[in-house]
Amino acid sequence: MGFTRFDSPIGTIEIRCTSDGISQVTLGAPGNISPASTPSSPMLVDAARQMKEYLNHKRTTFDLPLDWSTIRGFQREVLQMACKIPFGQVFTYRRMAEMMGKPTASRAVGGALGRNPMPILIPCHRIVGADGSLTGYSAANGIITKAWLLTLEDHTVVGKKLV
Repeated sequence: MGFTRFDSPIGTIEIRCTSDGISQVTLGAPGNISPASTPSSPMLVDAARQMKEYLNHKRTTFDLPLDWSTIRGFQREVLQMACKIPFGQVFTYRRMAEMMGKPTASRAVGGALGRNPMPILIPCHRIVGADGSLTGYSAANGIITKAWLLTLEDHTVVGKKLV
């Protein structure tokens, strides 16, 4: 249906949608902000507004329809569980796996989160290693962006670890 692109403290963000909802968020999106980046639907206008509010510490939850049509199986299960983690809280990969009844699936949980098509809206940045380490983050600038998002949510990050 369309896309919008805007500058943010963590780089350019691009949000795409279908008629069913937001379908993709790209952090560190390539390209210039141009008139073509102007939101083409009310859903995108609302998504950009909510994302900017979150990034400016004025919003803790999102009220947007998400298009889950391309996310299936285990990945969908993992991402839907990640959506339930409240602002300011963190879970470990192991805890996620255990909550899903798959206690040995920590790595699979990490893999599913690494393919999250809608970072921030699906808050995969709230999942950390068992020792608090900020293991992988596939969105722009990786761990640096994950640390920035966790700091935004009032966590203390030193190096690559929550303290």
